[in-house]
Amino acid sequence: MNRNTLLVVDDVEVNRAILRALFENNYNILEAENGEQALLLLNQYKDSIAALLLDIIMPVKNGYEVMSDMNRTRLLKNIPVIIITSEDTIESEVRAFDLGASDIVMKPFEPHVVKRRVQNAIELNLHREHLEELVELQSVKLRESRDVLMDALSSVVEHRSVESGQHILRIRMFTKILLENIMHSYPEYDLSERTINIIASASALHDIGKISIPDAILNKPGPLTAEEFSIMKTHSEKGCEILSGLDRMDDKEYLRYAYRICRYHHERWDGKGYPDGLKGDSIPICAQAVGIADAYDALTTDRVYKKAFSPAKAYTMILNGECGVFSPKLLECFKSSREEFVRLTHSYADGHSPKADLRKAPALPQFRQTEEQDTQQYGQMKYAAMLRCADSTVMEVDLSTGIYHLVYIASEDFEPLRSGGNYKEALKNFTEKSVHTGDQGIVAGSSDNYIHDFVENGLLKHTLKYRVLHRATGDYLWYEAVTLRINIQAPHSHRILIVWKRLESPPIQAAQSERSSGITEIQNLMVGILQCVNDRWFTILDANQGFFNLSGYSRTDLNDELQGHYLNIIHPDDRAEVIARFHEKLLLGIPIELEYRILARDGRIIWILDKCQLSVSGDGKEYINCVLTDMTQVKQAQEDLRLTMERHQIILDQTNDIIFEWDIGSDMISYSSNWEKKFGYKPDSEGSLSRIPNASHLFPEDVPSFLALMESIRNGVPYRELEIRIANSAGHYVWCRVRATTQFDRNRNPIKAVGVILDIDAEKRKTQELTAKAERDALTGLYNKSTGRHKIQKLLEERGGSEQASMMIIDLDNFKQINDSYGHMFGDAVLTEISSQLQRLFRTGDVIVRIGGDEFLVYMCSFADDQVLHARAQRVVDAFHNVLKDELQDYHLSCSIGISCCPDDGSDYQTLFQACDQALYHAKQQGKDQYALYDRTVMSGGFIRNSDQLPAAGTRIESDDSLNLVTYSIIQQAFQVLYEARNQEAAINSILEMVGQKCNVSRVYIIEDTNYGTFCNNTFEWCNKGIKSEIANLQNVDYSKFMDGNCRYCDLFNENGVFFCPDVATLPPKLYNMFHKQGIHSLLQCAIRNDGRFTGYVGFDDCKDKRIWTQAQIDALIFISELLSTFLLKMRAQNRAVAMAENLQMVLDNQNSWIYVIDPDTYALKYINAKTYAIAPSARLGMPCYKAFFDRNTPCRICPVRDIRININQTMEVYNPVLKVWSMADASYIRWESQDACLLSCHDITPYKE
Repeated sequence: MNRNTLLVVDDVEVNRAILRALFENNYNILEAENGEQALLLLNQYKDSIAALLLDIIMPVKNGYEVMSDMNRTRLLKNIPVIIITSEDTIESEVRAFDLGASDIVMKPFEPHVVKRRVQNAIELNLHREHLEELVELQSVKLRESRDVLMDALSSVVEHRSVESGQHILRIRMFTKILLENIMHSYPEYDLSERTINIIASASALHDIGKISIPDAILNKPGPLTAEEFSIMKTHSEKGCEILSGLDRMDDKEYLRYAYRICRYHHERWDGKGYPDGLKGDSIPICAQAVGIADAYDALTTDRVYKKAFSPAKAYTMILNGECGVFSPKLLECFKSSREEFVRLTHSYADGHSPKADLRKAPALPQFRQTEEQDTQQYGQMKYAAMLRCADSTVMEVDLSTGIYHLVYIASEDFEPLRSGGNYKEALKNFTEKSVHTGDQGIVAGSSDNYIHDFVENGLLKHTLKYRVLHRATGDYLWYEAVTLRINIQAPHSHRILIVWKRLESPPIQAAQSERSSGITEIQNLMVGILQCVNDRWFTILDANQGFFNLSGYSRTDLNDELQGHYLNIIHPDDRAEVIARFHEKLLLGIPIELEYRILARDGRIIWILDKCQLSVSGDGKEYINCVLTDMTQVKQAQEDLRLTMERHQIILDQTNDIIFEWDIGSDMISYSSNWEKKFGYKPDSEGSLSRIPNASHLFPEDVPSFLALMESIRNGVPYRELEIRIANSAGHYVWCRVRATTQFDRNRNPIKAVGVILDIDAEKRKTQELTAKAERDALTGLYNKSTGRHKIQKLLEERGGSEQASMMIIDLDNFKQINDSYGHMFGDAVLTEISSQLQRLFRTGDVIVRIGGDEFLVYMCSFADDQVLHARAQRVVDAFHNVLKDELQDYHLSCSIGISCCPDDGSDYQTLFQACDQALYHAKQQGKDQYALYDRTVMSGGFIRNSDQLPAAGTRIESDDSLNLVTYSIIQQAFQVLYEARNQEAAINSILEMVGQKCNVSRVYIIEDTNYGTFCNNTFEWCNKGIKSEIANLQNVDYSKFMDGNCRYCDLFNENGVFFCPDVATLPPKLYNMFHKQGIHSLLQCAIRNDGRFTGYVGFDDCKDKRIWTQAQIDALIFISELLSTFLLKMRAQNRAVAMAENLQMVLDNQNSWIYVIDPDTYALKYINAKTYAIAPSARLGMPCYKAFFDRNTPCRICPVRDIRININQTMEVYNPVLKVWSMADASYIRWESQDACLLSCHDITPYKE
């Protein structure tokens, strides 16, 4: 897990900015201005946040509430919290630590101290997580050792009971499978994977108490006497006594489960178990599960007193209470786990080697669903079916295995159903013992038939009515036996319910079936009326003439071609959904409306609205009555709308922009799917205006401006635009431009806003990078003089009336000697190291400026008192003594500092600067290597220097601040010129002139390659005053004439695309001669590349001096060259496209054929060549071709354009009666102006026809 993000939470923007600047080089920074937004970001980025820097006093939710929520959601366990606050009371510290804070830092703070303490908290958290992992690994090893010991202890019991075999191993597996099913089906038992593993392991000790049972009883081959059984029952309590002696074991949870299982696994749901007679859910769930597993294993294995039963027989006995009554919920899970239980019964049967088996399956079998629905869904379907016949005897049957379960017996008259190894034997016993002799034939004879109907025909319900013996009176009572399919969505499912419901009176013989009554009376309705059997195929019983008119089938066709099955008429792609939807609504017992397609006899596809309802006839069968309405035209209109929306969606998907729509009334915002692709999470949609101020992914500083945009839209402003930052899923803020347009109702009230969110992150960061270069000193990275002045003036304007601030001018003493002795490069290294020291000594919020070669200015935003100021100045003086001390053995580096205070010495920049300068002059006069605070009484008559002048004290090396500003202004003006350009060539010449004048070079020009890079031409040039133009001499120049051997001119450029030569005399002779002829002393050339291929360069020549370019100038000229090359390549591409279009026009106009291009859908003319215009002068672009050439108002019946998208190319002979010509028309499917089109080339064949 890569935790590389810090979350800074503070409602004061300045505090966040200070912490951001302190950590942004090492961490990704997320920011929040209140507790609500902090919790949103914590939940979003909890896996990547390394630490939380939290203020206490905040709006919406304070820091204490944030930590409380983090405790509740267990986030505090993995994310250390460092409190940064000005609340320094003991109570606040105690409360913060009690809530889980890792550290507390008081404001104002020392930046580097905060950085170290935050890092310590993060490292401690990482070590803690590592230790927890080691502890968990050790715990696993201990549990494994414990299991080995417990298994060994259990084996003692196994070897005393020869019948048990691998009983312990199977019990653990059965228990685990059953508990996993319970966990998925019944969450109320609060089981987890960890708990299940402990219970399964502890189940090995369920019969540990049998070690105290005499062998004569334990291994007795026959039935136990009452006295012997009472002794056998004591094994539960004996086992608990043994387990109580293990209380010194560390794993108390394991022992607790083992104790409960050992004592209660023989308890039963109805309270008839032992030893305590517990009832219902008072029996621990672990003991209930082991009880079923133990009973099943006892039934399916050989014991000294019986042979093993088959798994099916064992299931039937347990389900029907022959081993005691178990929880209905657990029995449902037991049924769902049948396949796993049966597999384990065979795989781990007695006689198999446990070690070999365990090698094959090192982990206990995992629970898996064996049905299409889980147990809860299955139970819902079953009991939804049972609700149709309440207060009845219910038997569940699995026809595939013969297993049956008497779910509920309403009367003892149905007790014979309990006897029988499978459901057929049970029904046979019940029929012989309880069904009236006159009805036994009906029951026995129809049983196989209706079971066949359920299995083969997919029926859902079947009903029989017969008499059952009432044992209390000896009379026979009438019952209705209803057979219901449980899983109605699976016609091949073999699970059914048989429900016996008592009838209050004898059934009345049904008259002639009324299922088709009324159909003959509605034969002539326009809609189709249909009646079907509720079976797998929806077999048709009757239909009106409207159905046959709709489908095109006759009554004879219905039987001969469709076998009477309505399902065969339904479109194959819709059949599964129709069946599923019908069965879904059937459970609710309500009328159904379905939309689907049917196949007419002539092959047409017809959309149908089917309104149907289930009904039951007198014979107990279920039928479906349907009214079918043709809605093909409606569906076609819907499809056209869908395709239109899909086309719009395709357009949206092909762009990275995010489209949004804001419903002003409901305050709901919907976004296109690109949001999730762009940012990696789903956006909030509800309550935008209320949620955004407190919790959103917007950068906190951008929230007010975004809310202002939304408010202006709500007030009716038609269009607004804004640049904001939005956090993505990685926690990085992405710059975006939001454009919103308001939609109004008829009364001009704003109702919606539709807009787009554009990703401008790369563009914005490039601009910020250029801005930073313009604002910073190139050598030290500190603010340059003009930027520093601007920032200090702004801070002075925003300063509170009582806030103290100060200004320092720091000047190096005798720096010229170091430069002269060690060289300028070493001098630059000294200045760089001094800059680093100053940034370390001062706070992030302080402004540090390089105002000259060896002179610096520092503005301290606030300080407590003069003592702090004295201490800080002395630290600066002392720090300079240690800068490069080993390298400066012969020199003592020192500095002098002048200090002024605000508001005592002034409240504006110029006044403070002059006071500082006088204090500096005083420090120099007093012997240097010291600081001096401005004192008006002592220094007022001293030297006064304007802040815009060069520093007077000491020697100064000229900074390139002015060059930075010049290059930055060049870039801005170049953008402006290109943006406003009408004449592209004039714009390029204008930029060349501007760059040449600003940089004071002799010549600026552009060279472009020709003939695949072997020759070149000078295409643009600007020359300074007195410089000779070379553009005429540099046309069709052969590169090889001034390059040696196999070298190419493009090889002179480095990896950044720059060829820089401060002195051309150092070049090879051929190159030198070429440049010398042009009067060039030094040059700088930037490559032009097209798709990575060298195609020319932009050059800057100096014909007067050997010029040394600064890195800042080189970077700026590279940028301008890239800008010019991009613009130039685009211009050349446009020129080539225009030339190609003109050439194509000429080619087509000179063809001896009539050629034109049309829209394949509307037949509108898109292009007409000259020959076509000659024969049809009235033709115009946009006219349909059939109107222009044939004077028709409708398309031609025979036309080569028909189905052109399928056939691509078609040729046919066409006669034009208007123009009286025969032509051979060739039609081709093409793309024209990025749209589908058809090109027709018609060749005159009239002479051949005549």
